[in-house]
Amino acid sequence: MEDLRVLEPLFKNTLFQFFLYMALVQLLAQVFLDRRVAFWISSFSTTVIWLRYFDPITPLKAWGLILLVFTFYLFPKAFFHFNLFLFLKGRKRCPECYSEVHWKAKKCPFCAHSFKGAEKAGEEE
Repeated sequence: MEDLRVLEPLFKNTLFQFFLYMALVQLLAQVFLDRRVAFWISSFSTTVIWLRYFDPITPLKAWGLILLVFTFYLFPKAFFHFNLFLFLKGRKRCPECYSEVHWKAKKCPFCAHSFKGAEKAGEEE
């Protein structure tokens, strides 16, 4: 029980509470809706609830953090055709069947597409 006291300051943090509420609403929304739709519904509903009953600064901080994460993921993908998550997994995407294959693969094991030369992990053609 003493080990759980280490987590007490974390649960008192309003930003952590905001994301915890968002996660709970998303779990509930995922029962009925698609994962992406559930994310946006949980994000907006948590923001509205938080603005109505709690302080208005926490949702601004949370949305700033969410936009920062999206920026680090979407900016390289849109402008450089670089997928960060594929790179971290050591994978690349096949342009024919759109399956994930190992970054060193010269041929797709699913559709037998031959890759051009040596490609870097995470790059999409």
